[in-house]
Amino acid sequence: MRVPLGWLHEYLDFDLGVEELVDLFSLRSQEIDGVYRLGVREGEVVVGEVVDFGPHPNADRLFVAKVDLGGREVQIVAGAPNPYPGARVPVVLPGSVMDDGSKLKKAKLRGLESYGMMMSERELGVSADHGGILLLDESYEVGRPIADYFPVGETVIDVDITPNRPDLWGMIGVARELAAILKTDYRIPETSLETGGEPTTAYGLRVEAEDLCPRYDLRRVSNLAPGRRAPLWMRRRIHAAGMRPINAVVDATNYVMLETGQPIHAFDSAKVRDGIVVRRARPNESIKLLDGSTRTLDEEVLVIADEERGLVIAGVMGAEEAEVGEETEDALIEVATFEGRNILGTSQRLGLRTDASGRFERGLDPNMVDFALGRVVGLLTQQPGGLAADDVLSHYPEPVGPWRVPLRLERAELLLGMPVSADEAAGRLQALGCEVRREDGRLEATVPTFRRDLRREADLIEEVGRLVGLDKVPEALPAVSQPGGLTEEQRRARLLRRLLASLGLAEAITYPFGPDRWIESLDPDGDGGPEATVRVKNPLSAEGRNLRTSLLPGLLDAAARNRAFGAEGGGLFELGHVFAADAPPEDLLDAALRFRLAGELDGEEETRLLGVREETRIGVVLAGTVRPAGWNVPAVRAGFFEAKGLVERLVPGATFVRHARPFLHPGRSAAVRAGGKEVGWVGELHPEVVERFELGGWPVAAFELDPLSCQPDPEPRFVPFVNVPAVDRDLAVLVEEQVPVGDMLSSIERLRSPLLVEARVFDVYAGSQVPEGEKSVAFGFTFQGERTLTDEEVGEEVGRIAVRLEEEFGARVRG
Repeated sequence: MRVPLGWLHEYLDFDLGVEELVDLFSLRSQEIDGVYRLGVREGEVVVGEVVDFGPHPNADRLFVAKVDLGGREVQIVAGAPNPYPGARVPVVLPGSVMDDGSKLKKAKLRGLESYGMMMSERELGVSADHGGILLLDESYEVGRPIADYFPVGETVIDVDITPNRPDLWGMIGVARELAAILKTDYRIPETSLETGGEPTTAYGLRVEAEDLCPRYDLRRVSNLAPGRRAPLWMRRRIHAAGMRPINAVVDATNYVMLETGQPIHAFDSAKVRDGIVVRRARPNESIKLLDGSTRTLDEEVLVIADEERGLVIAGVMGAEEAEVGEETEDALIEVATFEGRNILGTSQRLGLRTDASGRFERGLDPNMVDFALGRVVGLLTQQPGGLAADDVLSHYPEPVGPWRVPLRLERAELLLGMPVSADEAAGRLQALGCEVRREDGRLEATVPTFRRDLRREADLIEEVGRLVGLDKVPEALPAVSQPGGLTEEQRRARLLRRLLASLGLAEAITYPFGPDRWIESLDPDGDGGPEATVRVKNPLSAEGRNLRTSLLPGLLDAAARNRAFGAEGGGLFELGHVFAADAPPEDLLDAALRFRLAGELDGEEETRLLGVREETRIGVVLAGTVRPAGWNVPAVRAGFFEAKGLVERLVPGATFVRHARPFLHPGRSAAVRAGGKEVGWVGELHPEVVERFELGGWPVAAFELDPLSCQPDPEPRFVPFVNVPAVDRDLAVLVEEQVPVGDMLSSIERLRSPLLVEARVFDVYAGSQVPEGEKSVAFGFTFQGERTLTDEEVGEEVGRIAVRLEEEFGARVRG
């Protein structure tokens, strides 16, 4: 919400600097996203009258004007051709500071001096129009400052309004909020209008979709003067608030929307056939909108129509069929309240986000309709000179009234951590528009209908706290020791994060939502199936249609973005949740719905019972050059064994079993097992998958594990040095080709030789020099004892190892 401060001053008086106002409003209410300035910051702008106007003698596209500033004639070089002798124009004088901070000086343009500048609407902050000089009417007195008619500069603050505060989507709501903070009064403009126009009852009103339209009011304004623009002060405020001035009728509706937060629509009465019908769209009904697009609607879309065709997608955008224009002489003004969730769904399905839909979807106050309708009709009768109908067509079958919420002062003090007096609490709530009654040592607030977010005692306490100022809560430690500490899961998560970071990886935090291309890229054959994926009913964008089933695609997208910014590779990890569809039995589903209604489910329980399995995973992606070369170490490139080494660090005693997955290289992937069960996977990515994620040309390896299986030793262990020579021996054996080498190493370790310090594989060979169906595996052993070992002692240990391999795997020692 862009709030012009000059406009805000119309509703309340305050004497705060811009920085002071930004700090105060951010602390007590809503965050301020930015501050903008329009028009002339400092200096003087006066009304000038063009005495003479003609082409520049030394330039084809410049013009020279003699301008009377009220007893003083100056020469101004201009680029716009529209001034003429006798025209009155705004002139900014040298020394003035413009909105971009530049200072206007006397200039010499193509040999002619120029004193000041005639201004366009954009330069004065009236609109975005820069096609010509702003021409003023004869009511502007020559030589008089423009500031006597309207401000020549404007400061605009951009308020980031939270979704639960739709009452702040209008200038009146912002003024009421600031008045409550400053403990002062604010003003609401009075509505006055000329009646006696053509009756509204000449048109009928029928609301068929009452569940989607709680209130709908309609009033007619006739005898409008065609071709007239909205007054300059109104166009200026609309532009400063971030909208585009269009014509007198539309500008009046937009002005009141910006003032009250209530969207308003106007129909050209001559184009409406018989009457207004509020209904659901018919199947495959099409409508051509004001933006020129044609949309096909479904039965969930609410349409404002006449008896023959649709005229508006309710709460979103109007159609060309009954559009008002400069020629409009008779208009029907609609002010209504629509069901917010329906407007949100319509806007998302059609991909249309408008100022109106953004307000309606948050839920508006139906009791604002009266004031908004009277206000816009009053403006139309004053400026284009129309006449309002004496009657109003209104559909409001179930009026919404205020509600009562109790407030205990002792509860307020407990939640806020500071003393709260009854007078202070009552005064703050009354400033927000509540009626407050005191009884039995507590307060009871009657909440106005525009504050739909105030439903519970805690809501009122929050309002009192923020208006008093949470910065005034005293700093004090609890008098008694408090329970606390980390859970086992939290300790494990911190350990894993610290360990992976110390190993050179960077933590990534990605969205749990993902696009359809993730499914297609990782599972092109559809074996995992969209049925295993949880679809989001109301995604915020097309890129967030699905809950992720793996951390891998989000990490791959992050690696691709890093590459686009010039990275040569790296390692990323994430500890997060994954989701899978897990349809519950019918009785569990019924139970979940009952518990939800009773408010007895927390988020995780509801997720589980409603058919979504949520699990925690630790994921790692190594891509390209994981660690660049140093003067004393070579570069580390991503690969299967680099990823496998990290898995072994996280899961001591892990075993690896060949296991293919659609997105992994078939010969360089494995399932990770620990404790007799599968706990994850590791491998290099399939080259096609690498290409799909725009990482082509890089080696990419990854793994994903269940964090519960990760039991790394958090402390480095010192191993005492042995001042005795070690002995190295090799052993090559023949085994069947399908025997896992990892199982052979595990068997050797279980032998628990007192002299064996290290066992490693340094060669695996299958080829012409070994029998078909077999392979040669070469082991390297290091032996060391408390004294120098003899050849016989070492040979005996090697023999024990060979016997173990023969017994378990049928291994034969190569000659």
